[in-house]
Amino acid sequence: MPDVTEQQAQRLIAFATERLGRQEGNGQCWTLVNNGFASVGFHKPAATYRWGRVVDQLANARPGDVFQFSNFRVRVRVENDEGWQERTQSRGDPRHTAILESIDANGRATFLESNVNGSFNVQRHRFYVRTTDLDDGNGERTTVRVSGSFTIYRPQTEEE
Repeated sequence: MPDVTEQQAQRLIAFATERLGRQEGNGQCWTLVNNGFASVGFHKPAATYRWGRVVDQLANARPGDVFQFSNFRVRVRVENDEGWQERTQSRGDPRHTAILESIDANGRATFLESNVNGSFNVQRHRFYVRTTDLDDGNGERTTVRVSGSFTIYRPQTEEE
């Protein structure tokens, strides 16, 4: 089956953004993606928690891809001359499904997702998906450590 084009992938993103702040279906994370696939005509493989063709490298991920997280944790520590702050986020206990909206060169991604932070509403969240050390050149250092795993899926269309 052919991969969706970048333009077709934008339809899935639009489906999710139109629902920001509202519950989609039963509010489960996979329901947002499943209903989005049905709405925009993407092929849903029969296997549970599979959303298309596996994308082997994070560098090849693009908006509209679906991330399937498994026991994923990200710890971010920011240090500067005034001290430090640390925060931890998690996705997938044991699993979580989210739509990639964007990703930058440092591995900080924006996702459209539901059933997070105690809410079934569709939400937009931004967090790192890879380990990295950043220095802004002005005395602020950011240390990012991730654990757990994720699989990236490229949605596909029915063969014509």
